[in-house]
Amino acid sequence: MDYPKSVPSSGLVNGRFVDENPLTGTPGSLIPAVWGNSVTEELLTVIRAAGMEPSESESDQLLRALRNVLTQDAMPLSALAFPTVATADGRIAVTAAGASAGGTVSVPGGVLVSLCEEVSAGTTARPRTLLTNAWNSTALDINSTYFLRMQVRGGALVCYVQKGTDADAVPAAMKGGTGASGGGFDSTCIDMLMAKVVTEGAGTVPKLTLLANKARLEAVGVWSGANGNYSMPLNWARKPRAYVAGICDFDDNVKTDYGVISEPIGVNITGKQIMPEGGFTDRYMGRVAIIAWAQNLSASGLMNARVRWEV
Repeated sequence: MDYPKSVPSSGLVNGRFVDENPLTGTPGSLIPAVWGNSVTEELLTVIRAAGMEPSESESDQLLRALRNVLTQDAMPLSALAFPTVATADGRIAVTAAGASAGGTVSVPGGVLVSLCEEVSAGTTARPRTLLTNAWNSTALDINSTYFLRMQVRGGALVCYVQKGTDADAVPAAMKGGTGASGGGFDSTCIDMLMAKVVTEGAGTVPKLTLLANKARLEAVGVWSGANGNYSMPLNWARKPRAYVAGICDFDDNVKTDYGVISEPIGVNITGKQIMPEGGFTDRYMGRVAIIAWAQNLSASGLMNARVRWEV
């Protein structure tokens, strides 16, 4: 709060209030009672809301009270929503450019993002909705894989790139950015994964895979056909789970055995793991293997399958 401007009748010295000094003839500061009472009550309200008893002998009470009040809306990390990017597809339009070494990546400003700000390290955070600031990375190493991430630090959105792999586990604290590698973990409520960045030779433009961030993501794949492997692109910032939403006979040849394999849980009668071509579903691609046999072995078995992915 600014002090009132100094005017001759106010009795201010260097813009600050002063007491009257009869010995020197210096008048005391003059302020309207309503202004003084209003400002005082505003400050006391914050201090009391923090559960503190106002004291004239302490000059840091308002600061301590604000810190206390701001943490009162903090919630356990497990109770918080996942990040959301307020664009149609939930992605930020990150761009890449060639430069010395492996090139650079840039994040545009003005994109609305909901991401939680950590209050107690690894324990609590509070929801924030902020606009991105334009950001450019330093030159990246050649022939490397990075992950572009974002956090809230000091009330602002902060970007960073970190080397890693798609198999990196979520840190116990749910937040990275301090190590040389390990940045490939899924978005958490306090650390958002925005893109995968793959660099090649010196002077080349990095390859980007932009990843979607929304509190809830879902996709549905529908296939009609015979035995085979089927897939659909996802490119999400969190690995989904797959659910078989529907399965039925397609050609009236009654099946004696059929299935839609989408999760690493099934084995066939010989004990061999059944896996879709390309592996099981990950954050980039939803994959299923459709298996169907006809009772009449001379006829091909066809099926309708509907699979939903969500996270």
